[in-house]
Amino acid sequence: MKKNEQPSLLDRIAAVSGTLTGQQMVLARFIYQDPEKAAFLNSVQLSEAAKVSTPTVVRLAVKLGFKGFPDFREALRDTVRSRIRSIDRYREEPGREEEPLFQRVLSLEFHVLGEMKRHLREESVQKAVDLLSRKRRIFIAGFLANTCHAEYMAYFLGILREGVHLLTRAGGNLFTQLQKAGPEDGAIIYSFPRYPTATQKLARYLRDKGVPVIGVTDSALSPLAVFSDILLEAPMKFISFIDPCAGAFALNHCLLTAFYFRYPEKMRETLLEFEKYSRSQNLFLMEDIDIVDLV
Repeated sequence: MKKNEQPSLLDRIAAVSGTLTGQQMVLARFIYQDPEKAAFLNSVQLSEAAKVSTPTVVRLAVKLGFKGFPDFREALRDTVRSRIRSIDRYREEPGREEEPLFQRVLSLEFHVLGEMKRHLREESVQKAVDLLSRKRRIFIAGFLANTCHAEYMAYFLGILREGVHLLTRAGGNLFTQLQKAGPEDGAIIYSFPRYPTATQKLARYLRDKGVPVIGVTDSALSPLAVFSDILLEAPMKFISFIDPCAGAFALNHCLLTAFYFRYPEKMRETLLEFEKYSRSQNLFLMEDIDIVDLV
């Protein structure tokens, strides 16, 4: 957000998400996920659509600083108008209408990356790097469609530091891996729509054991957000049942790069050791590429 730019209603909802009641959170998620629909409902219709009480609608409006629901709805409509103008500009770029399907998919991923670039905060990334640097062990968890994010992070972070543990399956076997987890450990947990239930259960369990959590998800209204000590947001836009993931992978890349350059000399030595090992085991067909000098 630019320095003099006023936060949108959706930004204001996200900012107070940690203080909302259960019913207010249900309503907030409904509005956040479908503001175009919510903006043109009256208070009764909105309560019915979100499956909350009408007083909940009014209370959320007041909590956000409005005198009542009419002012709240007008602010939501202003936000929707702004979003529509932004989307129209995106769609009206030269040649957009005639793009082949694969190019439209790539254009959506570029759009998501631009949104993340505008909202991701350097302070949050550095706090996450601090946690990854100082903790004894790092548990990295992602279930179902989120497994790919966890595996990517665990593979590369595992090269750069010891004590990285990958968790991709819920169930009893998690207990043996986590029974001695505590404040001296840390966790990165991935949860994107439709938010696997086991992910939030794991996040709650780790928080109860005092393990600080880096939550990587799509918004501050995600079910994972309330269990996250550090929240990193990667916007998620649906095409169909296939999740656009460029934002989440780019966020992983940012974290890993920031981690490397926190201790460049130490990381360089670690990569040299990895290269020595990979050559001894003949891990790669192309062994003449010096990845150390490429960083």
